[in-house]
Amino acid sequence: MRPDLSTLRDNFRGTLITPMDPAYEGARVLFNTRIRTRPAVLCRCADVNDVVQAVRFAREHGLPIAIRGGGHHACGFSLAEGGVVVDVAGLNEIQFDPASATVTLGAGCGWREADRVTYVDFTGTDSTGAAFGLAAPGGECPTVRNAGYSLGGGYGLLSRRYGLACDNMLEAELVDSQGRVLRAAEDENPDLFWALRGGGGGSFGVVTSLKYRLNPVPKTILGGAMAWPLDQAEAVLRAYRDLYVGREEDRLAVCLVLTTEPYPEGDPVIVMYGMYVGPPEEGEHHLAGMRSLGQPLFDGFDRMSYFDLQNALGAEIVYGLQAKWRGGYFRPHGFCDDAFAALVDCFRRAPSGYTLVRFDLLGGGAIARVPTDATAFVHRDPLFYVSIVSQWVTEAETEANLAWTDELAAAMRPYLTGEVYQNYADEDLADWPAAYYGANYPRLQQVKARYDADDFFHHGQSIRLPGSKTGLAGLSA
Repeated sequence: MRPDLSTLRDNFRGTLITPMDPAYEGARVLFNTRIRTRPAVLCRCADVNDVVQAVRFAREHGLPIAIRGGGHHACGFSLAEGGVVVDVAGLNEIQFDPASATVTLGAGCGWREADRVTYVDFTGTDSTGAAFGLAAPGGECPTVRNAGYSLGGGYGLLSRRYGLACDNMLEAELVDSQGRVLRAAEDENPDLFWALRGGGGGSFGVVTSLKYRLNPVPKTILGGAMAWPLDQAEAVLRAYRDLYVGREEDRLAVCLVLTTEPYPEGDPVIVMYGMYVGPPEEGEHHLAGMRSLGQPLFDGFDRMSYFDLQNALGAEIVYGLQAKWRGGYFRPHGFCDDAFAALVDCFRRAPSGYTLVRFDLLGGGAIARVPTDATAFVHRDPLFYVSIVSQWVTEAETEANLAWTDELAAAMRPYLTGEVYQNYADEDLADWPAAYYGANYPRLQQVKARYDADDFFHHGQSIRLPGSKTGLAGLSA
């Protein structure tokens, strides 16, 4: 039976979309189109009151609830079968305060929209007269929204210098399971604030806005991308490892990806991309070794703006493919020659040109300087991460791509810690509480019990109440 939406419609400023609406099929599509979940109603909220109304409606009608921003959850937990989806993409207000170097973003605001205001449209000068803009450590994907990104941690090209996005959060506004609007910060609901910084989305309430500390980023940086043929990938991986292991330099942020060039129809290659957060001439020095390595196919590193670099990187991301994500953090000595050989060998046999193997969560620097219990984000020590991102188009390709993904994941297992980045969720993890949250999970459960005592905000990998089967890290889900 379809829920009666008449009362909700009377008090809702945004748009309600049900299976009877022509826009429904398109509205429920996620980044990963393997997800076929069919909600009862998608509530596209226009303001915080709409969020309150949607939450209260779901509770009063006993319906499951999910929270959606950009629709990027790898397992599709941003939809609820037969339930209410609170879509916060329309909450995209930007309140920038240059004097305090802070910005408050609506939960649905993307990083390019924020950077345009705080970095492009603002100019300061440092003691040497060099011009800079301001930015938080956001990601490059243009359809990822800041809230979901930050609640799970938030790695970006600025993170080694300035920390994760969650490390730069100053306060949050949240609608709880009773429809109350709460503020979470160091001086108000500090336990909730702790949990929101790395505890992931969808467990404690609907975050409607986040306030961030901003950091100076030069108006002109050395940034770009370069590529080598796959035959040179192992040498590139070794040089990349040596670029970071035992090095304290935190302004150089470059990542690697096994992909195809041109994407997705071209030959397999390894690409290095990123930037130097400092004077470009210093960046030239730090990257000289990598840029002189082997016979690159192209070298696109040059002087540019941080905004233009992020735009260029984001333009390569395709929304709407079928996908499966696996991966994990490398052991201290796991990022090694044997792992590189296994990775490259398996990638040669990838069944889809859309598939990527990314080394895009670069640790160390400011990330590692935060204690593991200072926020809910526990993955402070690892330096390298592998993201196996299998992507394909048709149903006929699914079996081969899933089998390949599992093959590479199994080959990598001896080199990984077992920890997994919570924003790159994997529904097949046997012990996701330990993988995502480690020793911080019991404390997250206590916060859950205080702010969502009846587990209203619940999905396949949401924080469980104390005493539940998944409530003890180390036990299977």
